[in-house]
Order: sequence, then C-alpha cells, then structure tokens
Amino acid sequence: MASTGLHLRQRPASFRLILILAVLAALALWFIGDNVPRYTHWNLRSYGDFWPRRYGLLLHITGGLLALGAGIVQIWLGLTGRTRAAHRALGRLYGAGILLGSAGAYYLALTINPKYGAYAAGLFMLATAWLVTSFMAILAIRRRAYEQHREWMLRSYTVTFAFVTFRLLDPVLAKWHLASADDVDTIMAWGCWAVPLLLAEPLLQLRRMRAR
Repeated sequence: MASTGLHLRQRPASFRLILILAVLAALALWFIGDNVPRYTHWNLRSYGDFWPRRYGLLLHITGGLLALGAGIVQIWLGLTGRTRAAHRALGRLYGAGILLGSAGAYYLALTINPKYGAYAAGLFMLATAWLVTSFMAILAIRRRAYEQHREWMLRSYTVTFAFVTFRLLDPVLAKWHLASADDVDTIMAWGCWAVPLLLAEPLLQLRRMRAR
C-alpha cells in the first residue's frame, strides 16, 4: 500500500495504540507457534487431509504470514504518520502476501470435499473480502485519500487477522458444545472475518466523528 503522503505530520504513538498492537503481536506469535511448525515436516502425518492439496495450503500459509507480520508494522507506521520508505516497502510486502494468501484460499475453497460446502463458501468469501478491502486501500492512497487509506488498511488487517481469530475462538465454541465440531468450523469460517469487520466499522466511524 504505497503512500506518497510524506508531508503528513508525524504523531506520537498513544499508550492505547501501543497496547493494542502489543496484544495483536502476542496473539499473532501464539498463532504462528501453535499452528505453523507442524507444516515444516513434509509428510502425510503432519498435513493430514491437506496432503493432496499441500501446495495450495503452503501458498495460503506463506501469504498469510507475510501479511500478518507486515500488517502490524504498517498499522504502526500509518497511524503515527511515519509514511516514508519503510511504509511503502512493507506495503508492497503486505500486498504480495494478500495476493499469495488469497490465491491459496481460493484453491483450498474450490477443491474441498463438497460436503463441507458451507465452510468452503466462508473461506472463499474471506479471500474475497481480503482482496476487496486491500484493493480499496490501494485505490485510496493512489488518489491521495490518506484517511480513507488508513481506514481501509484497518479493515484489510481485520480480515488478515481472521486466521488468528479462527484458531483462538474455534476451540472455545467447540468446548462450549454450541454445535458439532464440523458446524463450529463452518460458523467460524464466516464469523472469524465477518463479525470482526462488523465490530470494527462503528469504531472507525466514531473515530471519524471525533476527528470532525
């Protein structure tokens, strides 16, 4: 998400912003440590049902990790007005991660067992929301709409963080026995991105109203 807004005033980071980013970083590290190492072992046992589609899964994981890591730094740079070379370079890395990750997500969604169609539809729409929100962020910055760029980047990263949200809440819902394991996965395939986006939007609008 390249930014040419070099004239924007650099702002000090608030304690609240630092706290939020620290929590996001901690959850991202937990997610990576809990889910990624198993896929470093190139065998059927590690990949399970994903083994026949392992290349698509690796594409999805690689892109997701790039976007997950670069996105946190991008939020810091964008919200504090540090929009110079690092912001542009990381923006390109973030965009590349989304392209790779969404391509893998589309492949996995379209090749899943038909009996998991509702889950596949959630994954397909997650990839679509990922691309749409990121494209709008790019469009905004190309038109020098800096505030809109920030807002769309926050929406985009909300979708990026859906992978962490899924792994965080899926076992909780299963433990509460709210539905069968398969149904919980289906619910979370939609809920991990749609609900956070719904919750994020009022916060963005309140922030805009306060600015006015």
